[in-house]
Amino acid sequence: MLRYARPMREQSAPSFYGLESEDEPLEWEWVDEQLTASGLYWVSTRTAAHPHPRPVWGVWLDDRLFLSIGTPAARDVLEVDPLITVHLESGTDVVIVEAISVAESLDEAVIGAYNEKYDWTYDIEEYGALTEVVPVKILAWRAAGWAGRESFTHSGRWDFR
Repeated sequence: MLRYARPMREQSAPSFYGLESEDEPLEWEWVDEQLTASGLYWVSTRTAAHPHPRPVWGVWLDDRLFLSIGTPAARDVLEVDPLITVHLESGTDVVIVEAISVAESLDEAVIGAYNEKYDWTYDIEEYGALTEVVPVKILAWRAAGWAGRESFTHSGRWDFR
């Protein structure tokens, strides 16, 4: 299976409404913990008519997401346009992954991590391979209140190359 090399992360301050953030820098370890611990990953693919958001299960390993996309419509879209956006559930502790779907994964270690995380036995015959997603950019912030009304406390942007 073709695998991309582990992406290199480079941190910079995110831009909010055209202005560079002056918030405390967010530590990568916090972002990594959020991506690892998340039970649901909200995935959006681009279709001809509209975005196609849906919650899916997955695992974050070695700076990659491995997602159980499942739905044939979403998988078909990724064949044509591999750009994908993934975000976690919180609106105050936010992690957004802008990425590229690069391959299907049948890797036993990945499937094992998925099974352990969800206390599940993933059946490739029934659900298909996991979709390997490589980040291009990750944006993250922590807000003091709903939707940042009381301002952001920490923020970060990581570009992958």
